[in-house]
Amino acid sequence: MSDFRFDDTKTFTDNFEAFLQEVERGDAEMGKILRDNAALLISIMVDGERDTKNRVAFNTSVLKALDALAAGSQSHGGTR
Repeated sequence: MSDFRFDDTKTFTDNFEAFLQEVERGDAEMGKILRDNAALLISIMVDGERDTKNRVAFNTSVLKALDALAAGSQSHGGTR
């Protein structure tokens, strides 16, 4: 993902989708977690201000997904 760049000629939505696709190419599981939480991620910034409540909700949701991923990995005898 080191070569990824946002395109100033594209909309935020188009750039965000390109970002999600790039993350998915690099790590499908992490890409899925971000895509599943995209609405929460986008809602962190409201009118140029950070929404702490939405940030906490995003972090909590991602943590739960990561915990579930780790638990699944451990139950199958592997580590990631």
